[in-house]
Amino acid sequence: KRVFKEMANLRKKFKKADGKKNRLTGYEKRKYVLKIFYMYLLGYEPEFGYMEAVELLSSEKFTDKLIGYLTLGVVLYEDHEMIPLLVNSFRNDLADRNEFVQCLALAAVCNIGGKQMAETLAPNVQMLLLNPTSTEIIKKKAAMCLLRLYRKFPDIIVSSQW
Repeated sequence: KRVFKEMANLRKKFKKADGKKNRLTGYEKRKYVLKIFYMYLLGYEPEFGYMEAVELLSSEKFTDKLIGYLTLGVVLYEDHEMIPLLVNSFRNDLADRNEFVQCLALAAVCNIGGKQMAETLAPNVQMLLLNPTSTEIIKKKAAMCLLRLYRKFPDIIVSSQW
């Protein structure tokens, strides 16, 4: 009962924030997305807040990206209808110069998987693995991500590039 009250409260806050006058601060948005994440872990389906998590991915702040990737990496599944919205953000973050942002994107790609994501992002992950300037942690995460994608969809990896 208490969770449903909190869900209704969060819905109201997100609807109020849609107007330009009552924008949520970064702290509030992170806090509310983490509440949605916790509700999901409790077994509820608060799908109304997933779009807010997607908005956190486009932020420049690392903490925003962290919470966005954490939430989306757990709550989304491979055939979710929001996957097409995420592919471009994932591609941008895989090409980012910050290795921590790259690690977040690799972990989310690995957790969510999916045919569309694998077809689109496998070349980017492969490039990170083969790039001589990538750090060891990036190469390790890229190898694990590529292995997961390969096990699910063996036809996405072109062996001639190796």
